[in-house]
Amino acid sequence: MPMNHSSKRRSGAPPADPDRTLDEFLSRPEERATVALLTMDFPPSVGGVQRFLFELSRRIGRHCRLTVAVPQGDASLFQEEPFSLISLPSSMPWHYARVLATLRPHVTVVGHAHPRMLLPAALLSRKRFIGLALGNDFEVAQRRSHAPIFNRLLASAHPLVTISLANSQRLQYLGLPAPEILYPGTHPDRFTPPAVPPAGPPVLLTVARLVPRKGIDIVLQSLPPLLDRWPHLQYWIVGNGPSRPSLAQMIQKLGVTNAVRFLEEVSDSELPQIYRRATVFVMPVRTDYHDGSVEGFGIVYLEASASGLPVVAARSGGAPEALIENETGLLVPPDDPSMLTQALIRLLEDPDLRQRMGRAGRRWVETEMNWDRVGRQFLSIIERTL
Repeated sequence: MPMNHSSKRRSGAPPADPDRTLDEFLSRPEERATVALLTMDFPPSVGGVQRFLFELSRRIGRHCRLTVAVPQGDASLFQEEPFSLISLPSSMPWHYARVLATLRPHVTVVGHAHPRMLLPAALLSRKRFIGLALGNDFEVAQRRSHAPIFNRLLASAHPLVTISLANSQRLQYLGLPAPEILYPGTHPDRFTPPAVPPAGPPVLLTVARLVPRKGIDIVLQSLPPLLDRWPHLQYWIVGNGPSRPSLAQMIQKLGVTNAVRFLEEVSDSELPQIYRRATVFVMPVRTDYHDGSVEGFGIVYLEASASGLPVVAARSGGAPEALIENETGLLVPPDDPSMLTQALIRLLEDPDLRQRMGRAGRRWVETEMNWDRVGRQFLSIIERTL
């Protein structure tokens, strides 16, 4: 039975003043709150966290006076955006503290679960501050000597917000209060299905940083039996990263060189076209026990769904929450090339199933999993924090 994602949402405490609705809050420009976002990652650097914080900033800035503070930032890139950016010399806590002492914002948002931002927020916020636990930063901190202090700082965030039920469970396992869940979104206007199904051989697609937890090696191991059935099948890998050399060696060893293409330099404007050419999106993520990293969610699954693609993910981290099982895609066990092969064969053999899943994924993004919904939900959190 597919999981109802709406039922998984975590609603926070009710607003302090129930008569003042979010719509009322947004309709009073003369009462625009000042908000400071403290972060270490922001565009033009690339990644899911950077994308999440940028899209959030765009929507906060339309209704609040937002200032983003980031080390080595480039304010010239954001002159047309509805927020200001302050470039800090480094990520040392006193730089963030100076921003808060100068701005005295109504609301402070800590964009990473990291002591360098949590400490000044805890000391200098007017009232409460909002803490975002987006990636693996809160688990990395557990392996360091300052873990008890870090956990106390993170627990002082009110509310604490994360991006998946999986992250929420990991935070609670560490003894932290249950956070609110704010699922990411994507752009249904930017990522769109092709007008007609693409011609040519089937194309499997992964869009990811090339690191072990993305499971690209598992996809490569599934290729030989797939190529027996579809000799002209292609596997496109969009991204770069430290695993590139080892993946290239595996491709040679498996004898699938002609089937695999690395697309390392793909611009934002080119990416939607690549999704539209693909047949199936696949990224069987896993926990990387070497560095402890886990997939917090996976915005790329939503980009694929918006593009009308069925998606295949593994039951690891927050990835299962980025699809509706058997409706928008399929789930397989992590580190299991055989089960992945079976799932891909099922989709490649059945164009009607691919189309049904692609249409369902597109509807899901249009109605729920989009950035406008994310922005509105976060503005509600800001309103309750004031």
